[in-house]
Amino acid sequence: MIIEKYVKVGERGQIAIPKEIRDKEGIEPKHLVRILNIDGEIIIRTQKGKKSHEDRILEILQKSKLGDKDWEEIKKEREER
Repeated sequence: MIIEKYVKVGERGQIAIPKEIRDKEGIEPKHLVRILNIDGEIIIRTQKGKKSHEDRILEILQKSKLGDKDWEEIKKEREER
């Protein structure tokens, strides 16, 4: 199920996660969420214990010295899935 909502960015860059999404993901006050910026895409993830395989791979890739062309290729391959 995909839920898409639009939210306004506040004066200090803050956004509110819509209630429907907070309820679905069990996000409560004081919970940590992870924010990733991958080649212009902003991803907000709940922090649930162990890291996923995808998270581990992304961390390794971020530590490597990839150029813009490499990231474009990675993005292209991910979109093809």
